Amino acid sequence: MKTIRYIVWVFFISFPQFYFCQDDEINLDLLRAQSSPAANLLGIANSEIEKPTDVNALMVSLRESSDNFSTLPSSFAIDVAPFKLGGNYQDLRKKTPSFSEGFKQSFVTSFAFKKIEEDLEESIEARSRLGLGVKFSLKRGNLNNKTIAALDKIEFYQKKMQEIAITDHEGKISALFEERKKFVLERNEIKDENSKKYKELSEKIKTIDKQISDETIAASKNERQIYQEKIKEEAGKIKLDRYGFYLDLSMGTVVDFRNNKFDNSQISKTGAWLTGGWNWEKSSSSLIFITRYLYNPDSPLANPELKKENLHTLDMGSRYALNFFNKKFLMSGECIYRSILNKSDYESSWKFLLNFEYEVAKNQRLTFSFGRDFEGEYKKDGNVIVALNLLIGLGKVKL
Repeated sequence: MKTIRYIVWVFFISFPQFYFCQDDEINLDLLRAQSSPAANLLGIANSEIEKPTDVNALMVSLRESSDNFSTLPSSFAIDVAPFKLGGNYQDLRKKTPSFSEGFKQSFVTSFAFKKIEEDLEESIEARSRLGLGVKFSLKRGNLNNKTIAALDKIEFYQKKMQEIAITDHEGKISALFEERKKFVLERNEIKDENSKKYKELSEKIKTIDKQISDETIAASKNERQIYQEKIKEEAGKIKLDRYGFYLDLSMGTVVDFRNNKFDNSQISKTGAWLTGGWNWEKSSSSLIFITRYLYNPDSPLANPELKKENLHTLDMGSRYALNFFNKKFLMSGECIYRSILNKSDYESSWKFLLNFEYEVAKNQRLTFSFGRDFEGEYKKDGNVIVALNLLIGLGKVKL
């Protein structure tokens, strides 16, 4: 182990050029697909998006947003997973699902609507904007083994709750059922439902039903509580991170209806995001790559100040993070490419970032970083030299 650490130190000292200064303004997170393509293109916040999980919730959302279907809302967004509305395709435990299974589990349609009022001073015409989008997984990836084990236990506990034995009370409950059966048969012989005898028997049946319910609850209450606590405990272990290879596709478009007329429409925005990568469960390492196409973005990545009309932009990026030696040594990097496809005046540009970190002791890290910005300039940063001088000055420090 000492030899490995020595090699790492020699590598850092021999190659000080492997430094990078990270550009905080433009990074890979800017390229990520949002949770709702339609709402994202219309600038509607995620907190305002309705996400019904069944048909009844869907109808309630539509009714409330439209004032009982009497008017159009000024702003509205909804995400629907159509294949899951009936309670199907909920089980994510199967490893390497088929394309059809992964597609149905991940497919989400998004709808968004925004009404723009006329503003003569700002030269803004009245119009309605409709956003449509879809997202799904081409390759879903897998949950980690701990999450799958937790989901298996939750399913087991739920079945046990449904099958709780009531042996301590079953004799009394059986007797109550027999008594109830006798009263029901006796009541069925009475033709006049308004007679005194018929009403008396109905009251007795009602009383027995309550006794049966009370006995059943008493038999299962303690066991149910135990299983409920176990379910809560296992639910806390669930992490929906995906491992292995995954590949997602999101697409959306916005149609403007000028003067709120259907016969006066145009496509004002379009976007597509392809996101893929690989997560390693054992080493906590990851690789991600993103390709994004936008038509008329609010702020082009290549030139945020450029007028946005009729712009076609293509941006790509990737990021990796590799952990070695029980997470003591971290190597990470990021690369971003940006371009405007239909503007020859603006050349495409790219940048890359590299980072190396080594944990010397708790809360003490040596870092080397090196990179190139969009203007082609190479930059460097890091605390390794200072840290080395500090360690030498302190004398014996256990590595």
